[in-house]
Amino acid sequence: MAHSHLLDVLLAIARHQGHDIDLLAELVEAIRPSSRRPQDASARVKHLIALLEQDQGLRAGLADYLRRLTSGMRFHRTFTDAGIPGGAFWRELKRRLVYKVLPPQPEEGTSDHLLVNVFFRERDAEWVDCLDEQDLVRLLDLLELLNDEGSIRWHVEELVFALQVLGLRAAGKAFEDEVMRMVPTYENLDNPFVALADEMDDHIARVRLGERSRDHQDEGYRHVLLLLGQCRTFIERAYANTEQLGMGFSANQQLIILERLLDRMEQVLGLLVIDPDRAQRSKQVQLLRELVRLSAGSTHVLGFIDRSTQVVAREITGHAGRAGEHYITSTSGEYGHMLRTALGGGALVALACVLKAWAGTLEASPFGHAMLYSLNYAWAFIGIYLLHLTLATKQPAMTAATIAATLDEGRQAPSAERYAALVDLLARVWRSQFIAFVGNVVMAFPVAVGLAYGWNTLFGPELFAHKAGKMIHELDPFRSLAIPHAALAGVFLFLSGIIAGSVSNRSKHARVPQRIAAHPVLKLLLPAKRRQALAAYYEANAGGIISNFWFAVFMGSVGMVGAFFGLPLDIRHITFAAGNLGLGLVGMDWHVTPAMVIVPVLGIGLIGLFNFLVSFGLSMVLALRSRGVAFGEVMPIAGAAWQHFKRHPWVFFFPPVRK
Repeated sequence: MAHSHLLDVLLAIARHQGHDIDLLAELVEAIRPSSRRPQDASARVKHLIALLEQDQGLRAGLADYLRRLTSGMRFHRTFTDAGIPGGAFWRELKRRLVYKVLPPQPEEGTSDHLLVNVFFRERDAEWVDCLDEQDLVRLLDLLELLNDEGSIRWHVEELVFALQVLGLRAAGKAFEDEVMRMVPTYENLDNPFVALADEMDDHIARVRLGERSRDHQDEGYRHVLLLLGQCRTFIERAYANTEQLGMGFSANQQLIILERLLDRMEQVLGLLVIDPDRAQRSKQVQLLRELVRLSAGSTHVLGFIDRSTQVVAREITGHAGRAGEHYITSTSGEYGHMLRTALGGGALVALACVLKAWAGTLEASPFGHAMLYSLNYAWAFIGIYLLHLTLATKQPAMTAATIAATLDEGRQAPSAERYAALVDLLARVWRSQFIAFVGNVVMAFPVAVGLAYGWNTLFGPELFAHKAGKMIHELDPFRSLAIPHAALAGVFLFLSGIIAGSVSNRSKHARVPQRIAAHPVLKLLLPAKRRQALAAYYEANAGGIISNFWFAVFMGSVGMVGAFFGLPLDIRHITFAAGNLGLGLVGMDWHVTPAMVIVPVLGIGLIGLFNFLVSFGLSMVLALRSRGVAFGEVMPIAGAAWQHFKRHPWVFFFPPVRK
């Protein structure tokens, strides 16, 4: 069926005397394989060659048609533009999404116009790259394409012009303010991009005059490659300064564009070089493949997002990881300290539970209630943070980054050694989380009970008696949405970790602490020592305070958002669940059946588990991706952790005894 269709298309092309590009699109469609059988493309190309060898008329018709389409075709813009981000992250993302739905139509007579209309599938580059080179060389020979001196000179001129444009763009980008702030040591004429631009101009001029041999041993070519390497070192130093200077999306995007420009320059230089061990036809096949690959990749969205966010995500999760080191206990002393801080956190949460129940009785609009709930959560979370107490489930977003960093740093070690270190870290993370759960729950419950009795004594029992049934029901994992709501709280915990890292990263990149210390108005009001202390306090605590505030807003307003959309949205957090259980039991005056206690207690455990799993899982995914660690590493680690748990289960709950 495919073979007969191929013949029909060739016959139509042989009869055609115009420049209709749709016939070429039909020819490629006849060759294009299905995603399940990519090998079919090679067989179809071989059949195409056989048909052309057998029929002189088909061969002449296709050759004339392709010459009419490609004669004088400009392709330099494919090399200068395709696949290279054109600007800011959001602008480029929007452009790619729009082009996926409504592809662009470049100017006719350009390679972009031909490629967009013929190779319009994202997977086209993959099957074209898998075609046998000798088959493609044979096809070009049969059609007698690209074999005259005029065509070769035209292709060289297009490549040289592309190289010139790329060099100018790279030099301009290298002096963007966002880039220079990342490498302040290059703020002078020692910038390697200046030398690259000068050398590139000289090399291009000599190539045009025929003074360069265009082989691998040419001195000018080798010097350009050397300068390209120095420019890559410039970019590496910018990334290396990320921890000290922070990394904004804009700076990251500029560096990505610079990397792409350097890659493209090296690619074009390689196409210009005449390789004595490789025939000219093979070089032409390489050029055609590159054109298809560049065009097909220009609308990729996921790859663009992944590359554009990786470095910033690494810095954000890196901040979380540095914070997370404080949430992982190793010794009995640290374990005991975690328990004490968790007990304090549980006490504050119990008070927040009482105030939330009271706020729910006030006459206010849905927005007013959301604001009251958010402010109530905010004082509790920020208070816990500033008093250096512990809220269970706040740690997973932090500790995941530490685990990912450990995995990344141990890449060169043998698998057994890497996994042993990681399993030990996982055991410490789990027992730290376990004791934080225990401390929060065992303190939140009795403090909530005591506060409820105090409230009843002062103001009467109506508040908790009215809400008791609802509080108990919301902890039932079987007859309520407690588990989905716990998972939603896990998402908010993850987002709060991202916000903490993002605020700290942006603060460093924008030099906020230095700006506070040097603020002209503050200089009139405060001595230098106080300003430095204020700047240091901001640097150390801004991320934590702001992230806790937004976590409170998420938790307090989700119910209002759900009501607006008609969705049963709410949150369940293990510590608040324990406090609400105490309030509910007091409200019922302890007139409950055993099941009415056992089921909510089970619900509290499951709520804590899903708080942990969701926030830790999302944070782990981001942390692994930010470091380029394959997700395939996760299963072997999980298996090693399970084996370790079977051998030493207690180390996942209690610190080992040091002899």
